[in-house]
Amino acid sequence: MSSNILLLTGGTGFIGFHVLLRALADGWTVRAAIRSLSKSDSLAKHPKVVALGVPDKLSFVEVPDITAANAYDEAIKGVTHVMHLASPLPSPFLDPLTGIYQPNINSVTALLNASLKAPTLKKLVITSSVFGNSPFPPDLSQRINAEFRVPNLPGPFDSMMPAYWGGKIAATNAIDAFYKDNKPSYSLSVIYPGFVFGADKRALKVEDFMSSTNRILLGIITGQNAEGPMPAGAVHVEDAAKIHVLALKEDAPRNIGSTIPHVFDEAWDIAAKHFPEAVKAGVFTKGSQPTIPVVWDASQTEKDFGLKFQTWEEMVVDAAGQYLELSGKPKA
Repeated sequence: MSSNILLLTGGTGFIGFHVLLRALADGWTVRAAIRSLSKSDSLAKHPKVVALGVPDKLSFVEVPDITAANAYDEAIKGVTHVMHLASPLPSPFLDPLTGIYQPNINSVTALLNASLKAPTLKKLVITSSVFGNSPFPPDLSQRINAEFRVPNLPGPFDSMMPAYWGGKIAATNAIDAFYKDNKPSYSLSVIYPGFVFGADKRALKVEDFMSSTNRILLGIITGQNAEGPMPAGAVHVEDAAKIHVLALKEDAPRNIGSTIPHVFDEAWDIAAKHFPEAVKAGVFTKGSQPTIPVVWDASQTEKDFGLKFQTWEEMVVDAAGQYLELSGKPKA
């Protein structure tokens, strides 16, 4: 593996940081793409990275705008593998069309176009989402797996969730069309994770913990009531990271699901069961996040990689336990 170089985008993110740790531990030489080199210390000097003792295996390259047409042309030079996790996230503060929908497509097409200029490239792994091949709104009559596809949404994209969902679908279809039209020499895998939960190895304080999708879970056990429902589908961050690194193998499946069905509000019963003292002390109080059922079957991934996805209960216990630790509260 000494001659292989992995370009990792999104390494400062929730899944991405766990992928970075796992890749370095497995002996990969990692070139991490970040928006500004001034931020490199947040990764290079993080205690979890330092503890691995392989500073010579991690370098950085600056990609200021992941949606620019030539964003990755320099970053990709000389690499053998690419893991593309960087993606614009939904936010109510962004314009749905220009801040969410279009950037989700452009960030993928920029990487795909750069891949054609990288003759050393052997494997490209792209992170999508369970939204990327699921009907919007959810359709319980459809049994979805990693091979399932839906047509692009017609728009208009004037609110956050349709824009994000529509962008993910359009990006998935763009990947398929690109691979069919260009027939690149490298192999490709696309991963479709659900909502990601579990202990966040980036987090050194409570504020760090809140920068991931764990904040959705935390709301359910700290008395917050969501304004609207969210679709089912979750994966433990450790499972997500493991699958991403396994997908770097050139013979890994083309499409890879990474999700299990779950019910958000069951998090409260799980927290009450495992952390009764936190409930008694009022640290944990009952909130609600309604769930829209979705039939998304990722069992083929368990067969392909010989693993068993962790349960919703394990995700809740790991995330809630870390929150208590970072808050200085007893877990018992």
